[in-house]
Amino acid sequence: MTNTEKKCSKCLLTDNIEGVSIGENNVCNYCSEYTPFKPYGEETLLKIFKKAQSKKKTYDALVPISGGKDSTYVLYLAVKKYGLKVLTYTFDNGFMCELAIKNIENAVKTCGVDHIWVKHDTKFLDELYRTALINSGEICGICGIGIERSMLKISEAWKTPLILLGHSPAEDNSFTSENIYDSNRLKAILSNNSQINKNKVNRFLIFPNLNFISSYIYTKFGRFGKKVNILYYLDMPSDQEIAKIIKNEMNWLDSSHSEYSRHFDCLAEPFTNFIREKRFGYSRRMPQLCNMIRKNEITREEAININNNDKIEHLPINYELVTSRLKLNENDIKEIGNIPIHIFDDHTSKANIFFKKARIMLKKN
Repeated sequence: MTNTEKKCSKCLLTDNIEGVSIGENNVCNYCSEYTPFKPYGEETLLKIFKKAQSKKKTYDALVPISGGKDSTYVLYLAVKKYGLKVLTYTFDNGFMCELAIKNIENAVKTCGVDHIWVKHDTKFLDELYRTALINSGEICGICGIGIERSMLKISEAWKTPLILLGHSPAEDNSFTSENIYDSNRLKAILSNNSQINKNKVNRFLIFPNLNFISSYIYTKFGRFGKKVNILYYLDMPSDQEIAKIIKNEMNWLDSSHSEYSRHFDCLAEPFTNFIREKRFGYSRRMPQLCNMIRKNEITREEAININNNDKIEHLPINYELVTSRLKLNENDIKEIGNIPIHIFDDHTSKANIFFKKARIMLKKN
């Protein structure tokens, strides 16, 4: 922390983070403006479910499942609490841990649901990851786009009225406006590598010209299922309470590496946090920990301990696994850590920029 940097006395945020300001009382704008999240309401959610069930499709909903905490909890809610006919699927990003795979198997068996694996050629995925990392400083966009596009294709194929997602209010505020899930941006990043076949990239994207506006229109007309963040409609249990529920009901197994294990299912996640801290100055988990402090799920001291384990002074677990797979040396890591933020933002789809601004304006009004 620099001499001019101010730190919030209630959470972990500092004023060198994009969008963060510290007041004279040493409290950040996020803490001072914080109000507990008010769920949209179970009654509204039940109406959505009833409308989906009235379509009498083979499946009422598609549930992407990673073997992690939130997606397993969503599957529990969909099947065991609300009795929906569910199809599940998993995008194998090439870095899935054995524990996550076991959790998926347990969840699918416990709920008695059908499940689809989506898996690309590992060497091709590794080349995408390496190229994205060296040119843009991150790899999560590859995985995120792969998850979304395969999700839409499966929903289209099986005509599922709904897609139930596991994003939770605790994960709000990533503190970066980089558009890492924009396919135009991704194409620009990958175009720097002549070894990557464009036809293969288009097959990976499935819908190579899709943007937020066309996706919205296709959803409205029923080509894709309606995306529903189910956790936004309900009173959200704490992180520990969710773990207890799915351990009892879904035979879910937790990671032994950390008490805060929201993304343990990806072997590369500690490495991506490591790179994130080099480029941004803070771990991706840190904003989420701050949300948990505000919700009184953990103390500030507990959050500090977890955050300290993510610090760049420590090489993360699986570091050698990732660097070996992606053929990265120490000089590569140094250069990646110095890549400017927003480096490819000028390649972002104009339709996506317009849609994002329109959503913000509609939300304000």
